[in-house]
Amino acid sequence: LPYTPPSLSEGDIQTSISLLRQTVAVDLALKLYALLDDLKAPRFADCRLHLPCIAFRVTTVTRRPIEHKETYFTYEVKADGLRDLQITTEDRLLQFSEGSSTRQSFLLVRPWDRHLLELPDYTDDTKNVDDFVIPGSPGGEGPLDSESSERAMRLIVRLGQPFSAFLLAQQRSGEYKRIASDRDIITQVNDVDSVHGMDVRLRTLEIL
Repeated sequence: LPYTPPSLSEGDIQTSISLLRQTVAVDLALKLYALLDDLKAPRFADCRLHLPCIAFRVTTVTRRPIEHKETYFTYEVKADGLRDLQITTEDRLLQFSEGSSTRQSFLLVRPWDRHLLELPDYTDDTKNVDDFVIPGSPGGEGPLDSESSERAMRLIVRLGQPFSAFLLAQQRSGEYKRIASDRDIITQVNDVDSVHGMDVRLRTLEIL
């Protein structure tokens, strides 16, 4: 079954927002919200998947010692901004450590899900489209209007929760290939500082 992230109650979200307001500048949250809102939907073209995502550079891949003959291999994986994790796969991965040169680069990516934006349902006939405000848009009270900032901070909270990631290996032609795992790859950002830097991690990758 697809991975379902742990649910957050409204009370949990509001508590997290209160804590975040002490360390996260609202204008940075609004900027990240706007950048993610601009990402296009995934699409297929030229036999490739064009995947909008949040990408984290893998810095270390280390294979665990083999105790017996295996058809699967387990690796310790470290990525910039994410907690360390183990991945089990049929593929033999190139091992490397941070600071070493490698012929192939890897990414752990979070496929972008627009539901995290909590956009209003424009099919709801009980509300007028003019009632809705896109964060930072001219139609609001300003870039820091309460509704926009609330939605942006809720996004930061959700980006800090565990998520299902893809492990991608870059190919010689520049595209990426997904490395299959024996189970969902579940990971989480290290801390709120890792969420701060997500604006430079936004990418649309070509996957074979």
